[in-house]
Amino acid sequence: MNSFELILEFDNEEEAGVIYKSIFLEHLTSQIKSSATMEINKNVIKINVKAEDISILKASIYSYLRWIGVAQNIYKICKE
Repeated sequence: MNSFELILEFDNEEEAGVIYKSIFLEHLTSQIKSSATMEINKNVIKINVKAEDISILKASIYSYLRWIGVAQNIYKICKE
């Protein structure tokens, strides 16, 4: 089993909370060929992804990074 841990530290708890909530539904519905856990602690989000196939693992990681990037951009636009 291949695995990867992604640890993201945000500027504040509010931003981390908004990002977490924004990607949570995608997180729940995306686990077809991979398995992932996601947790938040103050301003840090931890995501652990596991998959049998390395290409599936890579695709899952890219999905999380894309969702987080979109959510973070929208958060920053709304804060301006």
